[in-house]
Amino acid sequence: MRRISIVGLFLAAVFALSAMAASSASAAPGLLLARVAGGGSIAGVTFLSLGLLALLTTDGGGHLIDCTHVRNTGLFLSPTLGDLLILFSNCSTEGLKCNTTGSPEGQIHLPLGTTLFHLGLAHLNINVGKIPAIVILLGKHVKLTCGGGAAEVLILGSVIGALQLDPSEKPIPLNQRFANAILNFQQTAHGLQHLRLFLFEDVLNTYDLHSITTVLGKEGPVELSAELTLVLLDLFLLGSPAKHVELELFENT
Repeated sequence: MRRISIVGLFLAAVFALSAMAASSASAAPGLLLARVAGGGSIAGVTFLSLGLLALLTTDGGGHLIDCTHVRNTGLFLSPTLGDLLILFSNCSTEGLKCNTTGSPEGQIHLPLGTTLFHLGLAHLNINVGKIPAIVILLGKHVKLTCGGGAAEVLILGSVIGALQLDPSEKPIPLNQRFANAILNFQQTAHGLQHLRLFLFEDVLNTYDLHSITTVLGKEGPVELSAELTLVLLDLFLLGSPAKHVELELFENT
């Protein structure tokens, strides 16, 4: 029952966020928006990203899953919303290779159409924030099979990564053009994401990641979880034939 309630709450959050994104054309205050540098719609802009060493940790067990690489392909659907294809490679837990259904051993594949991203302003707390960030919505859930069925991991929820120009961890400046950016996912303690508060239309919402591990048919507890990885967003392309473009972030006030 607890799993069902978490899935239900997460789906409600996805529908709510999608509805807000659909209304973003009205450009209500508190939105972080993206555009092609110099002006122009960002809808249709694609990008690639690559990161090394992606980890999933939990508050109960500490380290849960590690992957040596993560690759993303992204598509902006609007100034605030986009779609992602995510591929984690060489993933394992306790020496057992993990994969999503239909993927080769050790690969976690999240196809386009199942994983959304949303631009926004993240906060460390109610007083410190307005950090340009991206929240990634995992869809219904992500189910991993490890060791050929010896264990299963169900991942639910969302992760927030800070947008930066370089590894100095300074937020990416607004109203400044850029050709690439860093998306940084961090934790403050095992399973506790560094960024959990996300501002949308002047309302702060909390986003968390949870996981449930089943070993030899015995389901474990719901654990608070966090993703640790740093990826480079690069190769922004638009049009046909595709041309390289630079982007800008700005806040609607």
